Amino acid sequence: MSTYTLALARVPGFESTHYALRDGRIVWTGDSADSAHPRNLANPWQAAPAHYQAAALGKGAALAWQALQTQTRPGLLAWLDGEALPFPLSLAQQRLQDLAQALHSQDLAAFEAACLRLLGWGVGLTPSGDDLIGAVFFTLRHAPIAHWQAAMPALRTRISHAAQSASNPISAALLDDLLQGSSYRALHELFDALHLQQTPAIEDAMRTLLDIGASSGGDMLAGVLLTLLNPKLPAKRL
Repeated sequence: MSTYTLALARVPGFESTHYALRDGRIVWTGDSADSAHPRNLANPWQAAPAHYQAAALGKGAALAWQALQTQTRPGLLAWLDGEALPFPLSLAQQRLQDLAQALHSQDLAAFEAACLRLLGWGVGLTPSGDDLIGAVFFTLRHAPIAHWQAAMPALRTRISHAAQSASNPISAALLDDLLQGSSYRALHELFDALHLQQTPAIEDAMRTLLDIGASSGGDMLAGVLLTLLNPKLPAKRL
């Protein structure tokens, strides 16, 4: 037994997962390909500081969107292209539209309301709503909306606090990481690729991201593209 396991406790209600509590902090104890993350207990991964130009990220996102048109688009990626969601995801169609519209109009109050309504929505250990919202906030860290900047620290705090009751503790913890601009290596590498605007690198990064979870990678990618390409997504989206 590794020495670090002695200090671990199970997450109540999630005993069968590869997550545990260490000194009150949720950590990852598994060894899958998804484990390049700051919460990996044995080998924590942390991104180096990075500075991106929003315009470059937007151009890279357009290349990513173009590449996705010839592929199966899992999770919320299909919704971005105007496809109807299957039941029960279809129940949140209007909530997703509200989020897209708030980003399109840069209405901060509407954006917060839409995010709150999506917290905890979906199935799986990390519901689609949490993955989507987290990726939107992660993206806004690197491609900010100028007149939102002063309000963002307090907004991140409110979203993080609301997730504690709206979602499960593991998803809330991973969402908080995204809110703070920290996540899976695959997501950080995607931003590196987008900034370079090199299609092969972008496609490689997207494939790696899409391998995370059943739909988490696709939902996070949807959040990135929704933020960077709005309002340049197909007109039928809004």
